[in-house]
Amino acid sequence: ECEQALQHLKKALSEPPVLSRPNDDEVLYLYLAVASEAVSAALIRETTEGQKPVYFMRKALQGPELRYQLIEKIALALIYAARRLRHYFLAHTIVVRTDQPIKSLLG
Repeated sequence: ECEQALQHLKKALSEPPVLSRPNDDEVLYLYLAVASEAVSAALIRETTEGQKPVYFMRKALQGPELRYQLIEKIALALIYAARRLRHYFLAHTIVVRTDQPIKSLLG
């Protein structure tokens, strides 16, 4: 069992993740992450084989954005992703996942 898990891990690490195309009306998951100098987002779809990436993005923070509070940076990442991925937001249900309590901020 351990050997099988090791072989599976080796195979996964040797193959680059390829972006996948979502099916019509499929639920997509938007993961948001914040660092001190950048915000990023990953749009993911769930399949029977696991999670598959649809789109990745990163935005370097500049000027006053560097002084934003953490929750403001998360909101900025969400706004940036919504603008950049507008066609996905219009065609799919998007579930936002982050480690910050943004529901109260947006509610």
